This record gives sequence, C-alpha cells and structure tokens, in this order.
Amino acid sequence: MEEKEFVFKRSFTDGKLRRLIFNEKNFSFEDKDFGNKLFTFFEKEEITDYRFGIRWIRFEFTYGREYQIFVRNKENKVIKISFKSYFGRKKNILHKLYSDILTELWNYYFEDIVNDFIDKHLNDEEFSIGDVLVKKNGVELNVSGVFNQKKIAIPWDKIRTRAYNSYFSIYSIDNPSDINRGYSYKEDWNTNVLHSVIRTLLKHKNIEIYEL
Repeated sequence: MEEKEFVFKRSFTDGKLRRLIFNEKNFSFEDKDFGNKLFTFFEKEEITDYRFGIRWIRFEFTYGREYQIFVRNKENKVIKISFKSYFGRKKNILHKLYSDILTELWNYYFEDIVNDFIDKHLNDEEFSIGDVLVKKNGVELNVSGVFNQKKIAIPWDKIRTRAYNSYFSIYSIDNPSDINRGYSYKEDWNTNVLHSVIRTLLKHKNIEIYEL
C-alpha cells in the first residue's frame, strides 16, 4: 500500500497543521509543538489496541464535539488523535476526516491484527481481546453479578451478538438477560477488533451471519 497522509488542525485554539502518516512499516503523528522531534512514531509490529468515539462538549448545553482516536502500543504508550467542531462548524468535513482515518487505521494495521487472531483460533490457540478469552470451544467473559463481576464461559453454538453505534455486545442465547456484556468503542480497547473476530468466527462456524 502507498503511504497515506492526513493534515488537519485540532481546533481553532490550536491553529497548527498536524500531519498524520500511515504506511506499511509505521504510524506517526505530529503531536508536539516544539523541538526537533515533532512526531511520535509507533512501528507497525508494536501497535496493539485502539479505541475511538465522540466526546460531546457541554456547558449548560451541548455546543461542540471532539472526535477522539487513541492508539496504544506494547509499551502501553498512547497516541491521541483528536479534532474539535464548535457550534456545528465544519461538522460534516470533520466527521468525514474521522471516518477516513478510522478506515485507514483498519486497512494499514488492525485488519492484520484481526487476521492474526483468526489464524490463532484455527490453530487451536487461546488468546485474549481485552477481558474476553477466546478458546477452542467458546469464549469466557466477565458479566455483572449481584455483588461483583463473575467469569462466564459460553460455548460457540450459544454465542450471539448485537452491534450498535457506540458499543458491541456478546450474550448467551440461553440466558441473554443475565449472561451478556457490552463493550464500548470509545471506552474499551479493541472493541472493533473484538467485533470483527467474534463475528468472523461465528460466520465460519455457520452460527451467526451478519455483515461485519
């Protein structure tokens, strides 16, 4: 893939044009204002997680929005990509920018991470995405109990999912009201990866078929 670059301002109070660059080897963002090293770099192989969402800006009423994307590496370092719209100004332009950045993050980095997880499952290897343990015979996840969370195992043929704009949920078809867990795209790391992996595996097993 050819290198992809985005250039944008974070807000009217931060007028500096920021460069965001994706390529097959690394990911870099011009997030600093001074010095010789204006960019933060992550090598592709060290990228592990991302999360994203819109933070509403309020003071008695909603007057703006901040588009937020966080990318984390193996050392637990985080790059924050964000830009703001106030009073609806450039809302459509910035929403398209947000969508385009998420698409390219997927194409350059996270699609490969999903494929690696799929390969692990096909080789009967266990792995975790957040607090979800994916095993040969099903998944283990934490659900809310009376006093605290408890770990529940759900076999593959009992797993069902729901996808919403802001979160993805996994539940047991036998007891959906008690055995269920929602994962926020904005607050929980790698919810979009979890969404893709679980639905791809369910489709492969002819259990649940949705467009991913």
